Amino acid sequence: MRRSQAIFAAVAASIAFAGFVGCRAEVEARAAGWDRLPPEAGIRMLAYTSEFVKIVPRDSGTLGAAKASKWLAQEIRRMGLEPRADTWTENTPFGPKTFCNIYVDIPGDTPSVVLFGSHYDTKAGIGEGFQGANDGGSSTGVLLALAEHLAERKPRLRHTVRFAFFDGEECFGDTYRDNDGLHGSRRMAAQFVRDRVEMPLVAAIVLDMVGDRDLKLEIPRNVTPWLARIALEEGAARPEAADASLASAIIIDDHLPFILGRFSAIDLIDFEYGSGPGRHDYWHTMEDSIDKISPDSLYKSGALALAMLARIEAGAGPPPEQQQPRPAAARNGAR
Repeated sequence: MRRSQAIFAAVAASIAFAGFVGCRAEVEARAAGWDRLPPEAGIRMLAYTSEFVKIVPRDSGTLGAAKASKWLAQEIRRMGLEPRADTWTENTPFGPKTFCNIYVDIPGDTPSVVLFGSHYDTKAGIGEGFQGANDGGSSTGVLLALAEHLAERKPRLRHTVRFAFFDGEECFGDTYRDNDGLHGSRRMAAQFVRDRVEMPLVAAIVLDMVGDRDLKLEIPRNVTPWLARIALEEGAARPEAADASLASAIIIDDHLPFILGRFSAIDLIDFEYGSGPGRHDYWHTMEDSIDKISPDSLYKSGALALAMLARIEAGAGPPPEQQQPRPAAARNGAR
């Protein structure tokens, strides 16, 4: 009786071990190649964008903005992830406004963070039914699909990866001011300044206006050089990724509060958005609609962002003298 029990126990143990090894192998196989998006990812990004921009308009402090933040949280939860909401009220030149950042962390082996950022709000006062499909919608769709990709593949990550959906990027007036525009990114950058030791921010990668059918992704001059180098190298090396170029101008966007907070940050943006080369006549107009958005452009933008994460995971980072910058309060400028 004891011998048969021992034999049974040994067999059971071997089966259990084999199951463990098989499970581990399955996880490793699932994680292998996580740095490359599957071919259908562009369609998934377009689907996210299409559904999201049905919520109109989404200017901060409105019912549409509240619906948008709730929708984002629901989609993140559907992936099996735990979204977080940060709601606050700020004074603006047009009175107090309520904002809400939605974000989710995919834990890594360390508390250090690589952040992907997108704003989800729309410019106020454009018109009834204004979609903001490229400006706010496209990057939101890309980030949701990237979060879902990592949730499905479950790679072992060194850094915690945060997907942040910023409210209040758009200013209520004609120009950006310290109390008008970049509200969500300023708030999160300030939080990282406060938690600089406990939760070091390795890099902030911001995407904006990345869905134009005629994609010309650029990197503004006011970004961190080592991140710009990685973006240029990965875009040139990977056929599936967007081939970004250096812009001749600076851009005021959600990467700026992180730059001013002495963090490494980059903005990937196609600011040429119009009816022809050199034109910009779709931006902040009713023409910024879902019919202008291409799944191929979304895919290429997402593939570049994911490739940048893979490089950072492989050890790319700021030079030693830039790894522990002194704290500085985040400010704001004008685009």
